[in-house]
Amino acid sequence: MSRQHGDITAIYTWVNDERALVLVPTFRKGAPWFIVCESAAYKYESDIYIAKQAIKACEVLGIEPSRPNILRIGTIIEDGLPDLIRIPTRPEREATGKKYGELKVMANGTQIGGEDIRVENEVPSYA
Repeated sequence: MSRQHGDITAIYTWVNDERALVLVPTFRKGAPWFIVCESAAYKYESDIYIAKQAIKACEVLGIEPSRPNILRIGTIIEDGLPDLIRIPTRPEREATGKKYGELKVMANGTQIGGEDIRVENEVPSYA
């Protein structure tokens, strides 16, 4: 999931198997990222900490750390924290192998969920 905030894009993803909010410049390819990991999210309850990190984010992202930019980056981070904790704790595993069928979850005749039934590709073993 991502949200564009003008020249900054906030991406909600996983970094080293941890949920993370990644800020990247929208229009500058190859620019550095500023990452807020879930394990540090509690620190952002302090306005002073948000301001310090917003200054650091401006430096990393190549944005002048002026008061309006610091406030804007701080707001993007602060507003993004609830979404950060809503994403799944792990990325969904990509299914591999041959599809053998489909599992459907039904309620009152209506499908409310389901997934493909797959057998993972196995490496042959020679005993």
